[in-house]
Parts: sequence; structure tokens; C-alpha cells
Amino acid sequence: MSKEEKITWINKIVITKAEGFSSIKIDVEGLWSGKDRIHINRSLRKKMRTSSQRIINACKKEKEPEVIEAKKKAVRAEVLIKARQAKKDKKEENIK
Repeated sequence: MSKEEKITWINKIVITKAEGFSSIKIDVEGLWSGKDRIHINRSLRKKMRTSSQRIINACKKEKEPEVIEAKKKAVRAEVLIKARQAKKDKKEENIK
């Protein structure tokens, strides 16, 4: 090999996970160093976090907010009714 020829490497990482399987498949090509591993780890964590947030936010948008608020109000009303009843019972016990 002469000095004029340049060697080029293609740095490539492919991570795949099939639905229904807990294991993942990782294909790595190229030269990587320890600093690269740290950078890859950090950026992968960020990308995973953002992708999961996208899915969570999409699910939240699909739910009807009015129905959720109505359920909260109903639960709050039930708690208030029970608290008032308990207060009345306590007063009646103190009177007797």
C-alpha cells in the first residue's frame, strides 16, 4: 500500500429491537474509542427519553380532557360527602 492511498472507515451503529422480544440486536462497524462510547451513551439516552416523551404526549392528547376533569370532580365530591358525613357522626357521638 502506498502513502497516497487513504484508508477510510465507515463508522456505523445499528440498534434494532423487535416487538415482543426483550433482547436487542446491535451491529457495529468502524473504529470507536472510549470517548466515543461515552458520547454515544449520552446521546442514546437523550434520544430514548425524547422518543418516549413523544409517545406519552401523543397518548395524553388522545384522551379527552373533559372526561378526566369530570372524573376528578366526581371523586372530589364523593370525598367531601364522606368527610361531611363523618363530621356529623362525630358530633352526634359527642352529644350522646
